Amino acid sequence: MAQKLIFLFLLFPLFSQADVIYKKLDKLDFFNRPMVSVTITDYIKSGDANELMKVLNEINQNNYRLKDDSIFLKSRGGNVAEAKQMGHLIRKHHLATKVNYEDECVSACTIVFIAGSCRMAHGYIGIHRGSVDYQYKTFKEFNQFYKAEQHTKDYILEMSPLLAFQDLTYATPNWDMWWLSDYQKRGYGLMVSDPKESEYFQEVVSRKIAAPKDFLMDDLTDKKYKLYEKVSWYEEKILKKNPLMQYPSCTEQLFLHLLEEYPIGNDKWDEQFELYKSWQGYMTKNDGKDQLKTFYVTDIPFAPGVTYFWTIDYFLKNKKEITYKEVTTYEKPTKWSDPDGVKISHNGRVATRIRTEPNNGRISNGWTLDENDSKGKVKVEVFVDDQLVQTFHSVIK
Repeated sequence: MAQKLIFLFLLFPLFSQADVIYKKLDKLDFFNRPMVSVTITDYIKSGDANELMKVLNEINQNNYRLKDDSIFLKSRGGNVAEAKQMGHLIRKHHLATKVNYEDECVSACTIVFIAGSCRMAHGYIGIHRGSVDYQYKTFKEFNQFYKAEQHTKDYILEMSPLLAFQDLTYATPNWDMWWLSDYQKRGYGLMVSDPKESEYFQEVVSRKIAAPKDFLMDDLTDKKYKLYEKVSWYEEKILKKNPLMQYPSCTEQLFLHLLEEYPIGNDKWDEQFELYKSWQGYMTKNDGKDQLKTFYVTDIPFAPGVTYFWTIDYFLKNKKEITYKEVTTYEKPTKWSDPDGVKISHNGRVATRIRTEPNNGRISNGWTLDENDSKGKVKVEVFVDDQLVQTFHSVIK
């Protein structure tokens, strides 16, 4: 039996688009970190997620500081699938999103916007259900598309706006647009931090300044009250400035301003490995063609040329590289080919390898079967800093 070890580059397609505008500003923050800005503009299309991924990796690896700690949005929409990938990148990196006054974020742009750790919808937010410029081959294919729409609904709820946001999105036809009012923005959580992300930053900042979380919350409550009180009669009645829509900035809602106001210690809680998502499956050639077909399952068919794999999306703050250990355990002894860099033990049942790679937010590996390989259960354990971060179970049948 022989087993060939290969490394899979399961990244986004490598395209570059002008819709992700990345600028290095001639300015340093309080901690002398270079300031940068990122704006997503124009039409969201294939390749934009990959471009955003490269930009965010550069920012993270070099410890740059985002202007307003936010990704700026000014887009008329576009590809929903691409927008969801961009949204996951933003959430994984714990970044806020912002639509400036007089700017618009509509259609698929809102899919990106709601992913922010904190969302600041000063501008115009327009929502409607998506459209498909595709000719269905069969009625079965037509039905499959609408089943797949559930993924978008799940994404919206994962990013935590209220059900009413999802309902209003799908109630508005794609040939129309619903522009959110100030009260809808406020009610849908589009002017505040995400609940889970708020808890994350409370933990980070309270540890760094050695203060109780109540202190952080009291500071934020005080800021909100002062903004409300600051709106004059003239501004409210004549200029139509809504005092209820005066919110602290996302920098303040994520408590990051406190790091500049109080001495900080050496706590590194936020620098530990964070598992974001993981998946596994296998790939095989599509009916003898050169194209690969991917199946996200745990049962792997025993056939030469089939490659089964695992992938982990993660966040590791301010590191250039990541080192991880992968331990693969077979139910039965297996003979391995090309074992360079791989330690084989337990009569061929266990293969261990250690890899160091650029910190790009994703690690992955796969194995290609041949006719000599054994069937049975396979377990893959992935370790970072000697901590088990994920276990994958599959069965070769």
